Amino acid sequence: MAEVTGRNPLAIRRRILEEFEKVQAQVATNPELWRILSFDAHKKLCKVLGADFIDYPEFEFWFSRFARGDFDLNYDKCFDPKTRSLTDLPLEIFKKIGENLEIVDRFQLRDVCKDIRFHVDNWDPKVTKIFYCKGNNWRVCQTSRPELYWMGNFERNRNNIFHPGFNRDPISFVMNILKLPKLHLEELTIYEDDNWKKLIEELDESNRKLHVKKVIFPNCYHSSKIDLHFMIPGVLEEIILRNQTGREIFEIIDSEQCQAAKMMHIDSTIATSSFPLQALYNCPRFTLRLGGKRADGLKAKFLKNLMKYGEVQKCILYISKNRPAQSQILKYFNEPEAMVPNFPSLRRYPIPETNEFYELEYGVEVDHYRRREEFVRLEKKQ
Repeated sequence: MAEVTGRNPLAIRRRILEEFEKVQAQVATNPELWRILSFDAHKKLCKVLGADFIDYPEFEFWFSRFARGDFDLNYDKCFDPKTRSLTDLPLEIFKKIGENLEIVDRFQLRDVCKDIRFHVDNWDPKVTKIFYCKGNNWRVCQTSRPELYWMGNFERNRNNIFHPGFNRDPISFVMNILKLPKLHLEELTIYEDDNWKKLIEELDESNRKLHVKKVIFPNCYHSSKIDLHFMIPGVLEEIILRNQTGREIFEIIDSEQCQAAKMMHIDSTIATSSFPLQALYNCPRFTLRLGGKRADGLKAKFLKNLMKYGEVQKCILYISKNRPAQSQILKYFNEPEAMVPNFPSLRRYPIPETNEFYELEYGVEVDHYRRREEFVRLEKKQ
């Protein structure tokens, strides 16, 4: 071992020979598997002696000679014709080829050597969406691949030792994606479980934060706390909450990510009278859709409190959906000084000691099924 750690070439070759002898019978029985066995042996050796012990091309060179029955450890490679590798390609061509590989193929390529790993990690992974429910229920969308990756893609590989770890363990696959330096997600949907918590802990240990534009916490999100700390503030534009409790909403609004987001969308079946509206006083931008009765009076009071106490920049409060009778919420905003001539659905409220004002507007949205939904928009303007 002393010779090996001293980087003695013959000692290193002898160590490679030892690794070859461990699988020599398998190579003899299935010679077509020699490269897979070589890759696996190199990985195990580096795990014991360190990733810098020997790069894979050098390891494979000697392993392939042993597989052909040539055990001359004193062979001088300098007399061989110069071998070409992928990294000898012009970088633009190498990148163009690599960016069209599927994710699993990229992961295998990046394990070849450090030089290739550096290039692979700087390619756009073209992963735009991740849906995570639990360890056996998740999906990954890669724009260069028509089908989604999902947990079932990996089941058949679980007990196959010739597949890399990330290709056998679906959670490892997700972790490898989350760690990609160039990962820019358009959308992340999270139903948190213990596996997800472990993934985030591992992200924290690597000092990585995710580049996510839109995050969705669905109805069944059951964690005691909504956690956004692993997402980059300022990048996160939309936060969608469905049926969260008041405590969770208070916590998320105080986060740096929420304060910097372009919009937070809250969709709840909780009635207006039971929903903790005061939690939103410090939320700068949000939409709110509640369940129960129309509750025009309570919603009007909330809007007035937002203008009086809140830090709101813009909010859209949905009043009712598919109701035959029109909402009467504007009757709570009939102050003559707030009226805008020729715009009966518009009100303006000056903000004392500033040149700003709140603009309040009643409107109706109609979807392609001709379903009506009434709303009030409140926005701070100059």
